Amino acid sequence: MTARTVVTGAAATMLAALVFVLGIALRPALVSESPAAPSLSAVEIGYLQDMIAHHQQAVTMAQSIDRDGMSVPIRGLSRQMVQEQSGEIGTMIGFLQMADQQIQSSSSMAWMHGRGHDHSSNDDHGMPGSATSDEVASLGSLGGTAAENQFLRLMQRHHYGGIAMTQDLLAYGPSDGPVVRLARTILAVQTRETGLIGSMLVVRGVTD
Repeated sequence: MTARTVVTGAAATMLAALVFVLGIALRPALVSESPAAPSLSAVEIGYLQDMIAHHQQAVTMAQSIDRDGMSVPIRGLSRQMVQEQSGEIGTMIGFLQMADQQIQSSSSMAWMHGRGHDHSSNDDHGMPGSATSDEVASLGSLGGTAAENQFLRLMQRHHYGGIAMTQDLLAYGPSDGPVVRLARTILAVQTRETGLIGSMLVVRGVTD
């Protein structure tokens, strides 16, 4: 074997390696392909879409009560809710975007099986526990203790509705997965906060 043969063979090997590397590098530009979107069940999609809207109303109510003249415990609770539910909204939007699904539902609450719950909706969308537009507006028009008590009553009912929605997902949706794990967290947080709100209402002597 001559030196020229060795050099030629080495050059061919290097050229083949270069073509292989370039092929990998250029493949995304030459072949239109994208990773498969994660699969979500119809129940998961409906839950995420409606819980986003449900959370958004809770954030609106909590922000409206966080103002001068309100007590420290109420403002602390409202800020906690805004932080928690805003983060969960972002997570839920991310799940839907990754699955190539719409953020807003075209048929609100169509996914939910257990519609016979006790904490029915008062809004125009049939969403459990949601406040009417007049009730949300009242948080801004009322002042002092009246506004605080109204906030606690509305948020307690709102949480009951969120709990019912989440329990329905856990009963009829997949047994595990990122959406289910998020739902379990939501259930735990809202159950704990519902107990806290109930205690605050008792201390205030609010029974209705």
